[in-house]
Amino acid sequence: METTNGAQITKSKKAKIIIYSKPGDGKTTVAGLLPGNTLVLDIDGTSQVLQGYSNIDVAKIDGADPHDSILKFFAHAKANLGKYDNIFIDNLTHYQKLWLMNKGEKTKSGMPELKDYALFDNHLLKVVETFNGLDANVIYTAWETTRSIIHDNGQQYNQFIPDIRDKIVNHVMGIVHVVARLVRKADGTRGFMLEGNQSIFAKNHLDDRKGCVQEELIMSSTNQKTGGNN
Repeated sequence: METTNGAQITKSKKAKIIIYSKPGDGKTTVAGLLPGNTLVLDIDGTSQVLQGYSNIDVAKIDGADPHDSILKFFAHAKANLGKYDNIFIDNLTHYQKLWLMNKGEKTKSGMPELKDYALFDNHLLKVVETFNGLDANVIYTAWETTRSIIHDNGQQYNQFIPDIRDKIVNHVMGIVHVVARLVRKADGTRGFMLEGNQSIFAKNHLDDRKGCVQEELIMSSTNQKTGGNN
């Protein structure tokens, strides 16, 4: 087993990020604001907001077979990494819905069987781990939901998190560098919360920023040199 001294460990230059928010808050638009060229997998049918962005190529998932479709998208992304700086998967919440609906269509009840949920959990974890292995920035989107958390002292509170199945959401959030909640202020400006609290799950293991505007989710070399922290 190889070991690396802590003094020689460097932070990843390719970001793996989950962004989440309510539907319609601007997650998909972020794809057009990323530095470099971006390959998008449109899962929820919202890629029309990317009209006019010449740095974007969009592939659409096959709703009749989402499982096979996302694997084909991975193969396409891997084969064309020389063309793209970013891989943008939009979004995981709708993907899990499509996947389970597809399983349900094959049962007498029209509903997924209990084993299908466990199969999906394993599948989604494998999908995220596999895409994370690409030599590119990988951004996943999800809608938001809340979960109830009870402290040891009995205090209970609700926390916003990505809308991914309960059994695996912690694992998925744990294997990416950044979990960012997109928020829209009263004046219409949008930005990301990169530091969490009791009410919001967020983390940033790439740098020391606690928040950023939409355009600076991934820092370009120019922004890094000029210290574009927020």
